[in-house]
Amino acid sequence: MGNALAGKWALVTGSTRGLGRTTAEWLAQEGAAIIVSGRDQEPVAESVAAINAIGPDAIGITADLADHAEAHRLAKEAIAAVPRIDILVNNAGMSIRGNFWDVTDDEWDYQVNVNVRSPYILAQHVAKQMIEREIRGRIVNISTIGVHACHKDAAVYNLAKAGVEAMTRNMAFELGPHGISVNCVAPGNMAIRPGQTEQPWFADAARAIPYGRLGHAEDIAAAVKFFCLPESGFTTGQTLLVDGAHDSYLNEHVPAR
Repeated sequence: MGNALAGKWALVTGSTRGLGRTTAEWLAQEGAAIIVSGRDQEPVAESVAAINAIGPDAIGITADLADHAEAHRLAKEAIAAVPRIDILVNNAGMSIRGNFWDVTDDEWDYQVNVNVRSPYILAQHVAKQMIEREIRGRIVNISTIGVHACHKDAAVYNLAKAGVEAMTRNMAFELGPHGISVNCVAPGNMAIRPGQTEQPWFADAARAIPYGRLGHAEDIAAAVKFFCLPESGFTTGQTLLVDGAHDSYLNEHVPAR
C-alpha cells in the first residue's frame, strides 16, 4: 500500500460497486480514508469492510442521489462525521435508455438529479468546507464518452454529463485561487464490474476500439487517482477521456452530418 494520500479523507459516491468501488479501493491503497456512499445499507457496509481490510479507516452513509435533498443530507453528514474532506469523487450515475421524444418528466428529473444536480450540490458543500479549512483539495467528476460520441437512446444522460464537464471547468476557474483542483474523467466503453465474466458482446465492442479491448474499472480508478495526487494540483479544469482512442476512431470514421 502506498501513502501518497495518507491522512486524507475521500467521499466517493456510488462506491458500493463497479467503477466507484474500484476507485475507492485504489484511493484507499494510497492511504486515503474513505466515506462510502450508496443507496442501500448492506452494500455500503460490505464496501466499508473491504476498505477496512485494505487498511485505512472507512465509514458508510446511505443516500439516494435521485433526490437532491438527499445530496444535501449526504454532504452535511459526511462533513460532520470526519475531521476533514480532502477529496470528492462524484462517481454515482445512471441512465434510462429510450428515444428522447418518449422521455417522461419523471425520467428527466431522475437522470438529471443523479448525474449533474447532486454532484453540483455535493461539490458546493465540500468546496465550502475546503475553503473554510484552507484545504488544497481535489474534486473529480465522472462524465462519459457519450458527451463526445453519442450513445444510442441516451440523450438525457449524455446532456447531463455534458453539464458535468462544463461544471468542471467553471468550478476549476472559481476554486483555483483557493488551491482546489477540479477535473473530470470520461470513461469509454466499459466492462464495468471487476471480475465480470466474458459477455457475448465484448468481442464485437472491442473491435471498435483501437486499443483492442473494453475499458476496465481499474483504468478509470487510475485516472481518478492521478487527479488526487499532490503532484497533479496544477492540472485542473480538464476532462480526461479514458477510452482506448475510441472517440478518435469515431471522429475519423463517422461522416459529418
